[in-house]
Amino acid sequence: MSATLQLVLRVLWLLGLALVVRVAVDTWLDVPYSVLLILVGVVISVLHVDVGLRLSNEVVMTLVLPPVLFNGVIELNRTALRENLAVPLVLVVLGIPLAVVLLGTVSTVAFGLPILSSFLFAAIVVPTDPIAVLSLFEEVDVPEQLSVMIDSESLFNDGVAIVIVNVLTSIAAEQSHPTISLEFAGTVVQDFLVISAVGFLVGSVCGYGTTLFVRRVPERMAILLATILTAYGSYVLAEHVIGVSGILATVGAGLYVETIADEESVIDHHALEFVRDTWDGGAFLLSTLVYVLIGAQVPISDLVGHRWAILVAAALVLLVRAVVVYGLVGVVNVTATKNVPNSYQHVLVWGGLHTVVPIALALGLPPWIPHREFIQTVVFGVAITGAVVQGLLLPSVLRIIGIRDRASRVGAVDRAERRR
Repeated sequence: MSATLQLVLRVLWLLGLALVVRVAVDTWLDVPYSVLLILVGVVISVLHVDVGLRLSNEVVMTLVLPPVLFNGVIELNRTALRENLAVPLVLVVLGIPLAVVLLGTVSTVAFGLPILSSFLFAAIVVPTDPIAVLSLFEEVDVPEQLSVMIDSESLFNDGVAIVIVNVLTSIAAEQSHPTISLEFAGTVVQDFLVISAVGFLVGSVCGYGTTLFVRRVPERMAILLATILTAYGSYVLAEHVIGVSGILATVGAGLYVETIADEESVIDHHALEFVRDTWDGGAFLLSTLVYVLIGAQVPISDLVGHRWAILVAAALVLLVRAVVVYGLVGVVNVTATKNVPNSYQHVLVWGGLHTVVPIALALGLPPWIPHREFIQTVVFGVAITGAVVQGLLLPSVLRIIGIRDRASRVGAVDRAERRR
């Protein structure tokens, strides 16, 4: 059997398994689809079944994240995003650095790690993953304000956290024993701002240029090809040519690509709908494979050996998330005209799962980073623990705080209005 045929059969086997999971979720189970996929992958790992495919930092960052993030951005309701931008903006610009500082400082004490390793661990594990939560939100018609806040925060915080990790890794490579000082902090902040801002700017220019092109060539296949080139091209241009954040470039490109028709649009709305549906399907397939492979790649023996450190780390990550969300959103509520309800804040905390990006960043740590294996194991452990505890209990949490029942009633009214 040729290597190509083996690869095809392995992918088909995983997709067939995912189909069974999808049918089970839609028919019987009240569990987020992506969470159940991870658990199925863990079972595969426990049974020592070799799926023949493995994730790596390069595969996730270069192949998976650009289309998944690009699709997430083009699906955002731009009007709702502008109306609710304050919370995700604060949680990304202030919340991510604050979470890294808090978690990095506590981790130094809790695990006895060197300060740079602690801060690297913190920067790796803090990015949140919205896919598991949003898949459930779509089923119960959760209020758009909450959905937009969670989605937009995660789309941006992935890129910001990746920049912080890359900056810290670069500094560690240049200094054998870096010390925390005002000069060190200034270097981190300067590199962080330049890499983030320039990356986003590069992507925005690419996205706007794509919009100008598709307005002149408004044929649906041409639009689809142009958006694919933009999603991957902006990443490659920023990351590998200019040397800035490719992930934020992809996010910026998605924000400035025209994929929603309005009254002034020269592009047929059916063509744009086809493009969005195609992107949605492609991102779904990639996410499906990644979630199964995350579980299947779990180092079970290492997790058992570090079980107490993992439980402590998972609790600290959730605690730091709570401090950041309640503290910063509270400040936003004081200054904003439209407050974020306490129930929304609870979901922002509990729904902060840490899976795809943290695992990719952990896999990409250079071998010379002190305590690299420990960091990788604990990051995997936090991802699995969060999926099991937070993911499986999320439907109950939504029901207890009243969001699920209220959202379901609103969704039923909206559907009845559409039928009339």
